[in-house]
Amino acid sequence: MRLTTGVSLVLAVAKLGVGISTGSVAVLASAMDSFFDFLVSGFNVFAVMSTEKPRDELYNYGRGKMEALAATAEGLFILASAAFIARQAVIKLLHPRSIPAGNLDVAVGVMVFSLLAAVGIAAYLQRASRHTRSLVVQSDAVHYRTDIYSNGAILIALIFIRFTGWQMADPLFGLGVSVYIAGQSFPLIRQGLDVLMDRSLPENLVEKIRNIAVTHSPLVNGAHELKTRRSGDINFVELHLVFNEAIPLGKAHHVADEIEMRIRALEKAKWSVNIHLDPVDDSRRDRRLTGLQGAL
Repeated sequence: MRLTTGVSLVLAVAKLGVGISTGSVAVLASAMDSFFDFLVSGFNVFAVMSTEKPRDELYNYGRGKMEALAATAEGLFILASAAFIARQAVIKLLHPRSIPAGNLDVAVGVMVFSLLAAVGIAAYLQRASRHTRSLVVQSDAVHYRTDIYSNGAILIALIFIRFTGWQMADPLFGLGVSVYIAGQSFPLIRQGLDVLMDRSLPENLVEKIRNIAVTHSPLVNGAHELKTRRSGDINFVELHLVFNEAIPLGKAHHVADEIEMRIRALEKAKWSVNIHLDPVDDSRRDRRLTGLQGAL
């Protein structure tokens, strides 16, 4: 993450200088995008460091939601950069300015370097996201994949202008890049909000958990109050298991432990499984209490 922060700052400074000297709205837009990359990557470093801290007396469930907050912020930053790029493109469409040929050559060189850097960072982050399951790393990988396409489009526009002289390609390509970048921001925002709002685990995984709970042992008379969510890289599961009231507590606890182990084996992830043992089926009472709490 620190690597992406440093590279983003270098690219932002280089492209800003070239964008100002050439007057290219596409390069200026890319410079702004790299500057947002720098800000977001810096925040992501803080988010990852916070998430890795163990739970304590103040944060009993850990700080996993910092990742979701970072992903949501990153999506909003990407959306803001798309709006800025679109604004600059419209301004140049209304007030055209030519880019000198010599300046174009410099801009092409900077964009080639920027494209290669984006390819390298995106590959590195994609590989890291598969190992860490971190929402922050996944969102950063998506962000830099968008940079590959946006930098590539800007490079094509500059080369096209260099050989055809058609200056309107600059703002038109910039406008197209802004639309593409905006489209990439919405999935990041949605994923972040899903975690912040405690959305349940994927439906197929929840169904597997429910099936294990009710079919693992003939001693289990039912299961209810199944609740799931994901925070950071931890899957949280809560459920009630119904046993006959005459069954020894030790035996019921042993069955619950077996069910917990099977749930943990469903997915290679960190799990927090909380199972409540019921001597009778009190699901109607639980639903009634939940309704009363909701009314309050």
